Formats: sequence, structure tokens, C-alpha cells
Amino acid sequence: MVLLVFPTLSFAFGAVGQLLTGRIYIPAGITFTGWLIATYTVFNDSFLIWVFAYTALSLLGAGMVWLIKKAENKK
Repeated sequence: MVLLVFPTLSFAFGAVGQLLTGRIYIPAGITFTGWLIATYTVFNDSFLIWVFAYTALSLLGAGMVWLIKKAENKK
């Protein structure tokens, strides 16, 4: 789950969050907060490195959607 499901969910949440909010950093912030809470309630401290990786994936997903929307608006 750590290597396949959670990264996919984080990337998808970043993309959908960018579509809904129009901002890049809002979905990444929500992703970071959610995984940080999960680290201390469900997982252990060693999961913290994955929190940063999932936040980066969420930011990447939001950035890709932002770039696609920007390219479509130029046409």
C-alpha cells in the first residue's frame, strides 16, 4: 500500500484538488496535514519520510493539471 495505493491517492488528490480550488498549494497542504496526522495516529515515526514523498506527489499532480489548464487557455 505504501508503494502503490497511497502515492496514487496522493497524486489523484492533488490533481482533483487543483481542479476544485484552482490553487496548487492547497491540495498539497491538505495532503501533508492528513498524512502527518495519520503518521502519529495510525503509523509510526518512520512513516514521516513517506509524508514528504506523498506531499511532493500531490504537488506534482496539482502542478501538472495547472500546466495543462494553462496550455488549454492559450489556444
